[in-house]
This record gives sequence, C-alpha cells and structure tokens, in this order.
Amino acid sequence: MANGDPNLDLLVPSLSGVVIDLSKALAKSGEPRLAATLLSRAWVELYRSGEFAKQAKAMEATMHSISRLDHSDVDRGGMDLKRPDGHEADSQPVDLRPLAPIDRHAEVISRFEALADGDEFVLVNDHDPKPLYYQLKAEYDKVFDWDYLKGGPEEWIVKITISPGQQSRDQEDQC
Repeated sequence: MANGDPNLDLLVPSLSGVVIDLSKALAKSGEPRLAATLLSRAWVELYRSGEFAKQAKAMEATMHSISRLDHSDVDRGGMDLKRPDGHEADSQPVDLRPLAPIDRHAEVISRFEALADGDEFVLVNDHDPKPLYYQLKAEYDKVFDWDYLKGGPEEWIVKITISPGQQSRDQEDQC
C-alpha cells in the first residue's frame, strides 16, 4: 500500500497510464523531445518512491520507444574521440553491449555521478541511449553535454561531458 493510502494504489497506476498515453501522442505529433522530457520527470518521481516499479518500468519502455522518433541531434558520421582542444579523450569508451540491459542504466549513472566539472566519458551501446539522456536530465542538477559521435544503426557512441562552470550547449534546456 502506497504511503498507507489505498487510494494511491488505484490513482497512481491510472495517472501513469494517462501520462504514458499523452507522451506517446505528443511524440507522434512531432514533439518527441518534449514528450520524453516530461515522461522522464514522471519516471523519476515514481522511481524515487520505490513503490510503483511496474509503472516506472512501463514509463522507461515508453521513453525507449519515443527516443526512436528523435534523431535530430545524431551524427551518422564516424567516431572521433578527440576533445574540442584536440587532445584524445582520457579513457576508453564504456561498452554497455556486454552488460545485461537491466544493468546498463546503473553503470552509466554511477559513472555520471562520479564526474566533476569538465570531466567526460564515452559510452557505446547497441541502440540509441537517448532514454538515458532524458533520465539524467530529469534526475540530476549537473549541466552536461551529450554529443553523438556515432549514431547507429548497429552501434551508438555518445560522449557525456559535465560542463565547466555549468554552461551547457544543449538545446534541451529550452524545454
């Protein structure tokens, strides 16, 4: 029972379904970024509550579905592991492909939490990791840049950088 209130046990699943349906409609109407951003905010609240795992999982699945509609910032070119200053990236890419799908988000989140201003890491995945982007945006106050180095179709490579001085080049901040 959620917080001792049986009404929440009925209300939260129902409202979660409404949020999912509205997010899908918003994405299909040409606003997948806004849909995923709003959905990820709802996901964070459910996830933090620890009591509505089924609804949180449904929202996460919907974020993955919506992310397929948004490829506006994907560079389909080759991988370039150079920083803007011309130096090579500090570490090897984090290859998520061998990990179980359930462990991938946790791996990225733990690395993200350890980053200081100006730090970065590169991840490699077998599908667009855009749902992670929305999750990080919704759950953390850190300002970061999310740069596609390669965008599929079989391999997605993304560089995540904590913005020095907390200034982001990311247009998502407009949502």
